[in-house]
Amino acid sequence: MLSCSWGRTITKFYTAKYDRVFKAIFCDVNNLGLLKEFLSRILELKIDSIQLLHPEMNVRTKYEHVKTVDVLVQVNEKYIHIEMNTSYNKYLHYRNFNYFTTAYNLYTKRGSDFLIPPEFVHIDFTYGLPQKYEIKTEYKVLSEEQKIPYIKNFKIIEFNMDKIMKFWYDEDKKGIQKYKEFIMLDLERFEFQKMVGSDMFMKEFEEKVPKLNENIEFVSWMTPEEDFEWCKKMLENDFELSVVSKITGLNEEEIQKIQGDF
Repeated sequence: MLSCSWGRTITKFYTAKYDRVFKAIFCDVNNLGLLKEFLSRILELKIDSIQLLHPEMNVRTKYEHVKTVDVLVQVNEKYIHIEMNTSYNKYLHYRNFNYFTTAYNLYTKRGSDFLIPPEFVHIDFTYGLPQKYEIKTEYKVLSEEQKIPYIKNFKIIEFNMDKIMKFWYDEDKKGIQKYKEFIMLDLERFEFQKMVGSDMFMKEFEEKVPKLNENIEFVSWMTPEEDFEWCKKMLENDFELSVVSKITGLNEEEIQKIQGDF
């Protein structure tokens, strides 16, 4: 049970759909085995080496906001950028593309001979996508006829997490088996036992999530993210700052800062 900043008392289990939980579980610099196994499964890729990179991108002018990505990692010769999107909105793709291209620029080497960097892959795990989006959508920089690539080393993959989670809610055994590594990211405390079985990777993941939720310090750290999501939703629906402040308990300066972040 937790009191959040605007006085509500809530009981909440934070799943790995939240970026802070995802990073706490997968981005342990001393043990990247879980992340390595997770990426190898969802990308169907044999991973020989993995290195966690600094998530904060350089700010080039005083007018730029700090860009902090969820996960940036080098796998074999690829750079992989991951964003956990708990909700969809009209600016989401633009914001994530901005983050991703900043990383692409950062790791492109310059000199008398412009060196083509290795492959860059951006992965979105997105909840709340419009119905028109498929379970998995791949984007590349191609000609209008979709035949000639402008560049070959740049790819975006977006997973529609609501359509994936529907397999779970519908108890579709084939769908659950196919997408279990995605579904596990948003399972509640007592749902894991239906999924894990003898899979040691999922067993390790299943043990870590409840432990995080039992850590009072970590759970209290999650409330600013909740504040951000509430503020964002209200501001997107044209609530006055004074109303947002009254509901959340944040002052108008804090709300304006959140508004500036998106």
